[in-house]
Amino acid sequence: MSTSLKNIYQLVIVFTVMTITGLIALLLRIISLGLLTNFNRKYFIVYSSKFTMFLVGIKLVLPDKNPIQEGHYFITFNHNSYLDIFALTALGYTNTVFLLSEITLRIIPLTISALAIGTVYIPQKKSEKRRMKFFYKLEKKIVEKKINVAGASEGVHDHHHGIDKFNRGVYHMAKVCNLNIIPLFINVPKESNPFNKYKYFKRGAIQIEILETVSTEHWKIENLDLHVQEMRDIYVRKFNQTHQEKIQ
Repeated sequence: MSTSLKNIYQLVIVFTVMTITGLIALLLRIISLGLLTNFNRKYFIVYSSKFTMFLVGIKLVLPDKNPIQEGHYFITFNHNSYLDIFALTALGYTNTVFLLSEITLRIIPLTISALAIGTVYIPQKKSEKRRMKFFYKLEKKIVEKKINVAGASEGVHDHHHGIDKFNRGVYHMAKVCNLNIIPLFINVPKESNPFNKYKYFKRGAIQIEILETVSTEHWKIENLDLHVQEMRDIYVRKFNQTHQEKIQ
């Protein structure tokens, strides 16, 4: 079997598995009136994500400890590949709402699984008013329900071997809601990274490392751009150290 046909075959299997497991998990959430959402986050979608990675030949190396202690956090990460989503949902963090861009709604199997764990969708930057309204509602929800939020700092961009520009919105949210930040570094080797190629799979490993928690206690909104740059610098240093490269 040619590599191209093999990858298409893998993609069909992956989407089928995601659809079936996602529908079961979503049904559990619906019939329980949301009470089984954390069950899906901790167990059902965790095993589904790990199995999906197994199907495409990716080994997951995940941290042993859960960094979420007392308090509430913004969990962020670098976003170099669409495979990141599966690695992150394999962590099994409960009481945590994942953020995804509305642009991913077109990937139906992913959307089904995402809704099963209570994912919320961020409007794209071109819809500025809706985006601002979204963050206002989310910030209110975080304070009232005391939830954790997980989202990429880079947002929507073409995946590449490096660290893209960071967005301000998620960090404004973190400061307004007094969330400390747990940075996760996702190491996807360049040689096994599919980037934006959904029909490309190559065996390899994805490792997630927990970096030092960052306090937002002394952050000031008027200095937000500086704080965002400081967060990006953390990832640039880690990327350069991990890959023995020099990016800016």
